[in-house]
Amino acid sequence: MTAQDDSIWQRAYKIPWDDPDFSRRMLAEHLTQDHDMASRRIEWIDSQVAWIHTELLGGQPGSVLDLGCGPGFYSHRLAKRGHRCCGIDFGPASIKYAQEHNPDTSRCNFVLGDIRSVSFGGPYNLAMILYGEFNVFAPDEASAILSKVRASLRAQGIFIVEAQTVEAVERMGCGDPSEQQYESGLFSDRPYRCRTENQWLPDQKVTIQTFTVTEETNGQTRVYRSTTKAWPDRDLIELLTDTGFRDVALCDEWPCNTGNLKLRVATKA
Repeated sequence: MTAQDDSIWQRAYKIPWDDPDFSRRMLAEHLTQDHDMASRRIEWIDSQVAWIHTELLGGQPGSVLDLGCGPGFYSHRLAKRGHRCCGIDFGPASIKYAQEHNPDTSRCNFVLGDIRSVSFGGPYNLAMILYGEFNVFAPDEASAILSKVRASLRAQGIFIVEAQTVEAVERMGCGDPSEQQYESGLFSDRPYRCRTENQWLPDQKVTIQTFTVTEETNGQTRVYRSTTKAWPDRDLIELLTDTGFRDVALCDEWPCNTGNLKLRVATKA
């Protein structure tokens, strides 16, 4: 694997989703059924929960760790099927929503915290990181998260990770710059312009997106950066193996409405 370039991952390499205002605005994106930008639409989540319940957990109650759980859509549904769930996310608005809409507080618990640093607890029968969340972490952080996941699983525990494909990440990085105007949106409650610039770093297999946000009312400008790491198949298998997993397999049966994401299943070694 390519050695990590620390300069890529310095300073604010992620949009501050844990900021209360960002989190509040992002929750609206999670909840909408008009698109799949933040969370999948409910029909697809229902299909994936049914698949996890039947194909991975054998239709029997178990314990599940949902990393980057957002508003708790997966955990809520798994709890209704009899599973005990722990969801962890660092978006305060998402965790508040998950807690307020918890169908069974005896089976489902939500923790506000950064999965890079918070304790996972356990042991669990299954742990998951879905919808490309794994790609937003620096390689050393991804390795540390996987080590923590392994430690949180029971013997023969299952880990599933849904990562963005290399082609999808590269395509994002090679996209033309764009500029759009909003009355309100993810970056502000007030009218603003957002210029998006993209960069693909082929040696590191990383896309950097830069968002320059200008408030219409006062001309104030803020700059945000989002960094996405692509994992070629061989590199991801090596990373999982090095952190204590075996039997890493690509799962074509996973119900998915986009070719930009692929699910891999692994077992605690």
